[in-house]
Amino acid sequence: MIPDYLKFIRVQGKKILPFLFIVVFIMIGFYWKNNGYEFNKSDVYYLSGIVGILLFSSIYELKAFWAYKCVTKAIDFSFFSGKKLGRMETSYSHPFVVSILFAVVVGVIIQGFFFLHLPMYILISLLAILPIFMYIVFRILRNSYIKQVATAAVDKMKYKHLYRYVFSSLSLGVILNLLTVSPLKRETDFSFLAGVFSARVVVAMFILCCIVLMMNLLFTRLSKRYIFLGRLFLKEIDFYFSVSLPWPAFYDKPFLVRIILLLIIEFVWIILVSMMLAWSGWQLWFEIYFLVCFLPCIGFNYLHIYALWHRDFLMACDMYFRWGTIEKQTHLW
Repeated sequence: MIPDYLKFIRVQGKKILPFLFIVVFIMIGFYWKNNGYEFNKSDVYYLSGIVGILLFSSIYELKAFWAYKCVTKAIDFSFFSGKKLGRMETSYSHPFVVSILFAVVVGVIIQGFFFLHLPMYILISLLAILPIFMYIVFRILRNSYIKQVATAAVDKMKYKHLYRYVFSSLSLGVILNLLTVSPLKRETDFSFLAGVFSARVVVAMFILCCIVLMMNLLFTRLSKRYIFLGRLFLKEIDFYFSVSLPWPAFYDKPFLVRIILLLIIEFVWIILVSMMLAWSGWQLWFEIYFLVCFLPCIGFNYLHIYALWHRDFLMACDMYFRWGTIEKQTHLW
């Protein structure tokens, strides 16, 4: 029996809300730890940026997901019978607009904690209320996106190639990484007073890059096949979205071998970058220094994500053709 919409979202909410708590706990906790286990007023902008990106990542693919659910008739959407999408609703439901507004509201709330002289409770409050606020926004936007699916009209493809899609996602992840590691510039382990080529700075930066890479790889395990299927239904991508893998020799090696090679290259790269900075006398911001040192990991992450999403895209294409065959056999419905 096909579940109705209200029943389905109750089940979905039980899965999404714990996931939001875990993601917020990891990212805010990581920033808090890097900041010396404290918050101050200068952290408001960083925290707002982090939660804004987290919300954007949570809602950006919603429309494609519900397109997949609607077209495959996985849910009874009679709840939306006769409901139309207003012009204002279309405007405020855009993921970028929502994320900016959410970041501003969160920034005001955090500022309010400082005005109340309760900085010690900011972490507990953020971990408790942010996932709930994000879920409320998620539920409101869910209805808007489902109504948009019925009236979606795409004049041109949104993504012509998978590499652009991966690059966009990777860029957002790099910005999130820079926001979360930025407090470390005040740590003694990353101080350039003893020289940028000091063993302490090199080892500390290598460990930091490894930790950030591990977190990035952890969040790439979520499958995109249903998202890609929804985008195929919406005609936001076509069957030439990903036709081959870049650098095939990279994927011939086992994952463990690739990681070991990456760590060796990463350590040598950090040493070379530090040597160049020490020799030239250039003074870089900590965030720029981290970004330059992290470049090999970014390249690895790009190739790794590309392979995962290329496979998911091929699976989505297979499901698309299977669905076309099933839909023609009207006696099955």
